[in-house]
Amino acid sequence: MKRGIHENTEAQAVVLARMAATRAELSSASRLSKVGAGENRIAGPVSWDAGPVLLRTPNAALIALFLVGSVILGPRQILATLFRAGLTAWITRTVRDLAGR
Repeated sequence: MKRGIHENTEAQAVVLARMAATRAELSSASRLSKVGAGENRIAGPVSWDAGPVLLRTPNAALIALFLVGSVILGPRQILATLFRAGLTAWITRTVRDLAGR
């Protein structure tokens, strides 16, 4: 019985030694990565001359797509497509809510 306990202690010592070696490697790698990083920088506000207002909005791609689509398809077709997509999304959401999902 005592022999099994002794083997377990040796295995535990091996695992603890590996953990200590890994911790040392990680901390040295962390210090090395911080040496060349310089000071911490926080993103500042965007200046007003950074570009057109359209490009600064979070939905710039969506707005651009709508504008190009309206030129290519025409306003009537765009409205029909938007109505169809909105109606489909509304029906899907309502059925999902009614089903309890």
